[in-house]
Amino acid sequence: MSGPVKRPPLAVVLVAIAMMALGETAGAAMSRLKPEIQRYAAARVAANPQAHGFSGSAEYDDEVRAQAIFSAEAALSFFHLHAEGVGLVLFFASTLVAAFTPGRRARALLYVVLTLGGLFPLGYLVYGAAVLELGRDAGIDLAERWILAPLGVSAIAGLLALMLVAARRRA
Repeated sequence: MSGPVKRPPLAVVLVAIAMMALGETAGAAMSRLKPEIQRYAAARVAANPQAHGFSGSAEYDDEVRAQAIFSAEAALSFFHLHAEGVGLVLFFASTLVAAFTPGRRARALLYVVLTLGGLFPLGYLVYGAAVLELGRDAGIDLAERWILAPLGVSAIAGLLALMLVAARRRA
């Protein structure tokens, strides 16, 4: 090899590995603790009846409860799936940044943007918790507007910038 091997900062690698580990842990929790997760979700919905718009009609309230519990479980499933994938993408993208991006400032900016994007899966944990505490629609809106969208845009912007850097280097 000609020259030293470049690597991403350890903090970026730590975030990537932590996301993958948390994603795996969430998958294990979903398979082993499904009844406990459902009981917890049902208890949180019952503790916040006004947020869920309970009417007092058992038939309607049961449907609302089931939708909220399903949304919380789906959020955990999305977290599991995205944390594993986004962790890998962050790891490989940051390695490419280290190898191809000239200039300390440009590398630092790409690391920050990509690492913020690497935190995207945490938005699904907020999604699940917010659905149980604030109600289905309000919880989803909070998570999508304030966490998932900004972190997702960060991930996309970082990957697009990395593509531009790689294309520029080739030219």
